[in-house]
Amino acid sequence: NWNTHIEDRNYVHNQSIASDSWTITHNLGKYPAGNIIDSANSNIIGSVTYNSLNQITISFAGDTSGTATLN
Repeated sequence: NWNTHIEDRNYVHNQSIASDSWTITHNLGKYPAGNIIDSANSNIIGSVTYNSLNQITISFAGDTSGTATLN
């Protein structure tokens, strides 16, 4: 059916307190891709563990704050 609408859902996580591990419950019901921007507005990469279809943990070498956008 060409008229079926598929919603493109995303989740934005704001990590205001610097930590070397962010556990994010996103409730997207899937293993999302993501983009991480630190507090200096730099695109960074962390080590991602998919805990479940609705939760991930992102680990960093040191304490980090910023935003993760998951989709």
